[in-house]
Amino acid sequence: ILGEGVKIGYFDQQLTALDDQVLVVDAIRPPGQMMLEQKRRDLLARFGLTGDTALQPVGSLSGGERCRAALARLAATDCNFLVLDEPTNHLDLWARDALERALSKFDGTVLFVSHDRYFVNRLADHLLVVEPGRFRVVDGNYDTFLDLVERGQARLPDAAASGSPSESEPKDRLRAANDREDRKPTAKKRRFSYRKVSDLEAEIFLRETQLEEAHAALALPETHRDGKRVRQIKREIEQYQAALETLYAHWEEATEMNW
Repeated sequence: ILGEGVKIGYFDQQLTALDDQVLVVDAIRPPGQMMLEQKRRDLLARFGLTGDTALQPVGSLSGGERCRAALARLAATDCNFLVLDEPTNHLDLWARDALERALSKFDGTVLFVSHDRYFVNRLADHLLVVEPGRFRVVDGNYDTFLDLVERGQARLPDAAASGSPSESEPKDRLRAANDREDRKPTAKKRRFSYRKVSDLEAEIFLRETQLEEAHAALALPETHRDGKRVRQIKREIEQYQAALETLYAHWEEATEMNW
C-alpha cells in the first residue's frame, strides 16, 4: 500500500528501460520532463559516461556502461522510493562505490535485492528475510542476520526450508557457508604489501576526490572547446580509475587480513 506522494523509480537488472536506438544523452531524460542537454551530460559524467560515449546509441554500450546509463536515468527522476533489482551487476569497483555513495545520500527509501553481501552490508539498515509463509524483518545488515543465526535466533533460508532442523544445524550451515566463501584467512597469501586500513581509506578518499574533480572539469562547456584539454582529462580519469581499482582491492584484503 503506497503512501500519498510516493513516486517509484525502478531499476530493472535486464535494463529494458533503455532504448537501444536512442542516444545515451537522450535515453536518460525522464519521460515528459524538460532537461537541458548540458545537465544530462553532467549527470552522465557523475556515472563515468563522458565525451563521445554520451553521444553513442545505447545499443553500442558495454554491459557496465549500459548499467551506469540506467542508473543515471533513475537519478534524473524525482522519485522518492527506489526499487532496485541487482543494481551492482556489471559494475566495476569504481561504479559500485559511486552507487553506494549516491544511495547513502538519497533522502528517500530504497528497496533492493542483491547477491553482493558487501553492498548489502554497506547500505542496508533493515532486511526482509523470506521464510516459509512469511517475511521476517531484521533490524540491521547481513552481518547482523548472520550473528542472529550463529546465536540460534534465526535460520538461514535453506535451513528454514528443510522443515525441522536440529538446534545445531543453523550453526553448522553457517560454518560450512563461511568455510566455502572465506576458507581460512590465515592460509591466504597477501597480494599487496601490508598497509593500515586507515591509510588506504585516506588515499582512496584523495583519489575519489581527484576523480570527481576531473569529471566535473570534463563536463564544463569550455573544456569541450579544447580538444587537447579533453584528451588530457580523459587520461587523468583513466589513471585515477586504475589507481582506485587497485586501492579497492588492497582495502578489501587489508580489512580481511589485518587482524
